[in-house]
Amino acid sequence: MKHGLSLIAIFVLMLSTPAMASIGEGNTEVGVDFGITELDSNTFDESGITMGIRGGYHFTDLFELEGQFSSTSADDEVAGVDLDLDVTTLFVNGVFNFHPTEEIVPYILVGIGTTDVDVKVGGVSVDDSATATQIGFGSRFFFGQAKKVAVRVEVSFINEDTFDQDSSHTNILGSLTWKLGA
Repeated sequence: MKHGLSLIAIFVLMLSTPAMASIGEGNTEVGVDFGITELDSNTFDESGITMGIRGGYHFTDLFELEGQFSSTSADDEVAGVDLDLDVTTLFVNGVFNFHPTEEIVPYILVGIGTTDVDVKVGGVSVDDSATATQIGFGSRFFFGQAKKVAVRVEVSFINEDTFDQDSSHTNILGSLTWKLGA
């Protein structure tokens, strides 16, 4: 049920009416993310709730460099034993923005960073860290009179190799971002 509500919220964000887009060279952007992560079945059988923050600088209208920090939590119970999973990621992303119309700013991103996976089984905790990569796509939908606030909808795919196991996770995120600068 909790994941169903997240999917509904993201769907509503995707249907939001966009206004004039207003981001480009020399602008800075900060935002907060909320969504779900479909974890690799080799890692965990449940989906996780993801929250994060991000910020970036637009070197040109096309290219932005952004930092992204997120945390995903999932839990399950197997044979009466509680299982908890926490995944923390930190990425540096190259974001390539497109301006096909004045209403939206779609983008693709490629990132590299680290991931830390912490698993708790019945009170015993083990963790591992590894390099992670991600690719993704999405779009910003600006609103408000000054066009400095945007809803951002994104799908990204993360690959990491913790516990000597190659895992791929899918993020579906809705974000609220603020443009800083002229």
